[in-house]
Amino acid sequence: MKKIFLILVSSILLIILFLLMMRLLGYKFNKDFLSFNRQQCIDREFPTYDNHSGIEGCIFWMRNDYLEKTQSWNTLFKRDDNYCDQKYKNIGKSTLFSGLADYYNDPKCTYESFKKTKRDENWDYLVSKEKDGIYDYCVNQICPRQPLFK
Repeated sequence: MKKIFLILVSSILLIILFLLMMRLLGYKFNKDFLSFNRQQCIDREFPTYDNHSGIEGCIFWMRNDYLEKTQSWNTLFKRDDNYCDQKYKNIGKSTLFSGLADYYNDPKCTYESFKKTKRDENWDYLVSKEKDGIYDYCVNQICPRQPLFK
């Protein structure tokens, strides 16, 4: 009984000594460490409706960048000069912005509209709820595990 009491007291003293040493080294105890609930953070940050923020937005744009690089969208895009010059030859001649919107939304003429078309082709993957490496990365960026000391 006496040995158990001594072991318990010495363990508590070691913990207090460790916390005191960490404090002297300039670290502060992170109060959020004990109260932080990662799943609540994920539930709060995941449902976004604009696909530009939160975990869902991070996943969307990371996957978009991944596809853009791995599928080499920039090398796949070839502007069809004959088609664009022929179809949109009267832009700006009759009225100032006549047909300009159509030109910029044509995937054969501009890279941005080509990217939008490729995004639409891969939409199921971009908005997938699959918990892959990109999901883990985004969760770790937005809801990181709290350290014991700051």
